[in-house]
Amino acid sequence: MCDDRDAEPRRLGRRTMLRAGLALGTSLPLLPVLDGPASAAPPAENLAGLGVHRRDEWADGRPATGPLHAEADGDVRFLLVHHSASSNTYAAAEVPGLIRGFYAAHTGGKGWPDVAYNFFVDRYGEIWEGRTGSLAAPVIGDATGGNQGFSQLCCLIGDHRTEPPTAAASDSLSHLLAALADRHGIDTAPGATTTFVSRGSNRWAVGRTVTTSTIAGHRDMSRTECPGDACYALIHGPITERVNLRRRPHAAPIRSTTTAPPPSLGASAPGSASQPTPGRPAGDTSADGLLPLVIGGGSLAALTAGLALRLRRSRRSPAEEEHGRSTR
Repeated sequence: MCDDRDAEPRRLGRRTMLRAGLALGTSLPLLPVLDGPASAAPPAENLAGLGVHRRDEWADGRPATGPLHAEADGDVRFLLVHHSASSNTYAAAEVPGLIRGFYAAHTGGKGWPDVAYNFFVDRYGEIWEGRTGSLAAPVIGDATGGNQGFSQLCCLIGDHRTEPPTAAASDSLSHLLAALADRHGIDTAPGATTTFVSRGSNRWAVGRTVTTSTIAGHRDMSRTECPGDACYALIHGPITERVNLRRRPHAAPIRSTTTAPPPSLGASAPGSASQPTPGRPAGDTSADGLLPLVIGGGSLAALTAGLALRLRRSRRSPAEEEHGRSTR
């Protein structure tokens, strides 16, 4: 879990920046080998063309333990990236159990009414609904150090202090952020910022005026190292660039804001009540031409990887192709 830090987050060193850049800016990034199978049942489209695993796929009947609230219309003004600070070496089949562990820690030790985050992204690129009702409404989350509001929380499952997210996780995170930005009319153009009055965190006290980029890291809002140096180095560069490539043409500009109190969802709002909306497009296995360096597996694995890479490149849009050339 993300932890509070009294000191300011440390500056990113050159080695961390270079290693993070390898994760998104080269054709064969040095990334962890994924040693488990993909999830057995791909999720249906339910978030702007993305396939997101619904809450009931991991919750096993675990409900919210207290009242939940949603942001008022137009009040989701930015998107916040977290990491779980947990192991990077889990198998795909372990993910539901990991999220149940986060739920237990958040509702038990932290005293929050549900798992903190709206969405999770695992290292295999699968996207999971977290807090109850997040597929249906902009439910307000919780965060270590306090959640100052006006955001949706997306958590990478893993520890990214020194190890960057996998190519699959980074790709799915950018898809998720783009879908949420489209849904809420958030401007994600280079240099885009938003301003709001904080509801309170250990960095921004209640009533403080806060200006932040519209895609930010947890450390921008609270005194914490989250989402880790190796992930934070990517947020304002390659990840945001990918988000803008994936934005839908009909996406609305950021809307005027309101200070009306957020409506209550009630403690018993069922996760299964969420309706289809935008994770990763159903059937889309692209990683923008990025392929993890696979060690072992024999010639069949190498042949399969090569064919998959060619297929991904052949499906890229002109804008993505031009972006790929510019980063090589």
